[in-house]
Amino acid sequence: MTGAPAGPVAAGGDVATGWRATAARGVLALVGAASVAGYALDLHARFGSDLSVLSAYVGLFGVLFAGYLVATLAVLGWAPHDRGTVVLVLGFALAFRVAALTGPVVTSSDVFRYLWDGRVQVRGGMSPYRHPPSAPELAGLRDAAIHPAINRPDKPTVYPPGAQALFALAAVVAPDSLVGWRLLLLAGDAATAVLLLAVLRRAGVPPGSVVVWAWAPLAVFETAQAGHVDGAVPPLVLLALRWRQERRLARAGAALGAAVLIKLYPAVLLVAWWRRGDRRLPLACAAVAAAGYLAYAWPVGRHVLGFLPEYLGPAEDFNVGLRHFLTEAIGLHGAGARALAMVALGGALLVALLVIAARREETPSGVLRAGAAAAAAYLVLAPTPMHPWYAVWILPFVAARPSAAWLWFTGAVSLSYLAYVVKPAPFPLWLRIVQYVPLWALLLRAVHGRRAATAVAPAGAACAGLPRG
Repeated sequence: MTGAPAGPVAAGGDVATGWRATAARGVLALVGAASVAGYALDLHARFGSDLSVLSAYVGLFGVLFAGYLVATLAVLGWAPHDRGTVVLVLGFALAFRVAALTGPVVTSSDVFRYLWDGRVQVRGGMSPYRHPPSAPELAGLRDAAIHPAINRPDKPTVYPPGAQALFALAAVVAPDSLVGWRLLLLAGDAATAVLLLAVLRRAGVPPGSVVVWAWAPLAVFETAQAGHVDGAVPPLVLLALRWRQERRLARAGAALGAAVLIKLYPAVLLVAWWRRGDRRLPLACAAVAAAGYLAYAWPVGRHVLGFLPEYLGPAEDFNVGLRHFLTEAIGLHGAGARALAMVALGGALLVALLVIAARREETPSGVLRAGAAAAAAYLVLAPTPMHPWYAVWILPFVAARPSAAWLWFTGAVSLSYLAYVVKPAPFPLWLRIVQYVPLWALLLRAVHGRRAATAVAPAGAACAGLPRG
């Protein structure tokens, strides 16, 4: 008799679960269809192609981000384990990216440097680090479409060898094709989805959490639309994470080295994931990175660094976060204050990474937490410019480790595009405040909450044996 109620309760639970899944799918269908239309908008045709179009872009981004939050709450709140909901999430994620494939680039001209660097390597047979696009030696490669759109045409390329290898691959497969390059990044997004689902499964996180990455407007706009090479980083980072969780340290190091060759910032994971006494992870990472640099340095020597040394200078400062509030915001101007703040924040980042490594649990979930913490520490403490696409790589970590702080930032960081609209005025202080202050407040709240939970846990354990009632 004691088991008699189980049938009706279970049936009622199944009915409720079914209604929640249906509701989640309905929300996804409505928001997804509207979002596809948003991603397909040709903002240049409607608002012109000068910098003022960025105001329209930020408005569109805000509308799509609001829809993204609604969809994310619906999936995670009503149907995080529902297979049909996950299929719908991934189907619309693909539709978003396809809708953005053929439109003109709105936010950044970086992709034209990618196409140019690929052309220089494949058609010109030269190193992209040897000459800037304006050099007379490259006059025969110039055209009326790509060359005029390159930013900093008098400067050598800034992109590392791994990125250059991708540019060359695109130039071989689809020469001078913006759509071809976007399709290459779309393949990377597909790999990210597959790897992220595996990471979520291993972490015991519902598969519906993939919506946090797959539907993020930041990921869609900065990869499928703007074509930033940063979209090639997440699959390599996730591959390194998976192998690191499985303690295949040499493989993890090699994958991490490949990510570093595309963009340098994943190097922070090397510190966070290193095991004392182990040489395989750092040696494999260093070997892959060194091989990539040596291959490109062979004909140009130290010039393989390209524009990078200048990029770290004050002329390239854009949307700087914590460093600005430690210097110019409180009246500390000049090269000396800037250099001191950069060194201090760089040191703080290293200390934070060492603490993360020291406290890391040698379990799959512990490795995941360490990776997420390292990516977050980098984005908070980096003393260098913060362009929106630099934040794309934290989205897979946020999917596996939900964070209100980072959800906020991956939306708010696109407000920085408004700084181009108000030029030649300096970067507005209110733009920094709106992006960074809520981020820091939410992070501090999360840290305080974890400490409170840790303090309560021992007391709860001590009271577990006391009589109740």
